[in-house]
Amino acid sequence: MKTKRIISLMLAFLMMISVCAGMSFTANAAMADEAENYEMGTWYVGGTNGKASHRYFKIVINEKSYVSLDALTDANKMWFDIFDANGNNVMKDSDLGWKDNKTTEWREGHCGRFLSAGNYYLDIYFYAGNISFKFFVQAEKQIKMPKGKITSLKSSKAGKFTVKCDKATNAIGYRITYSTDERFKKNTKTVKSASVTKTISKLKKGKRYYVKVCPYTVYDDGTYVYGQNSLPKSVYVKK
Repeated sequence: MKTKRIISLMLAFLMMISVCAGMSFTANAAMADEAENYEMGTWYVGGTNGKASHRYFKIVINEKSYVSLDALTDANKMWFDIFDANGNNVMKDSDLGWKDNKTTEWREGHCGRFLSAGNYYLDIYFYAGNISFKFFVQAEKQIKMPKGKITSLKSSKAGKFTVKCDKATNAIGYRITYSTDERFKKNTKTVKSASVTKTISKLKKGKRYYVKVCPYTVYDDGTYVYGQNSLPKSVYVKK
């Protein structure tokens, strides 16, 4: 009796998996069949007028890229999700961090992440009614930043040191971290420099400081991409 019950539960579980898989397949097929082509890097402006429904837009990523989505709507009953060709939700509506713009009276959402090459589908779901919406999808080639390298670290004046690092490919700036603790666990500060050379002032005179440098760049949506920190070097600050 106990064995029969276990078998029944297993069959029910397998049936549930089968139904879910069927639903996923149906949803994937609907997205692929009904999707409108979208030109990357352009604003799409649209609206709804009728029953609750979905609209699908096909997004083609040619190589692994940093993909960002900007979405705007004049109602709070609209959701934006991006799925891959297998039906996996790779960018959820809840990731967009929606905010209300009191000036324009639009809700604004934004999200960005790395996606591999392939076909993707933007699924816009909305309730019945007249709703206006806009969206913009952009793919930027993945940028790989190198490891930082300090080429010079000197203290020529009291309370100051000057650090110089190698110029890094693709870098628009350098993050400089310095501390009186060689493990950078306390008394640590960070500054950014657009130049490979930076003088840090207002330091404790007669103290040894430890310094490391990391190159960085920024994607169009403001997301920072950092390389690796250089090996730390130390300098004795003049009194």
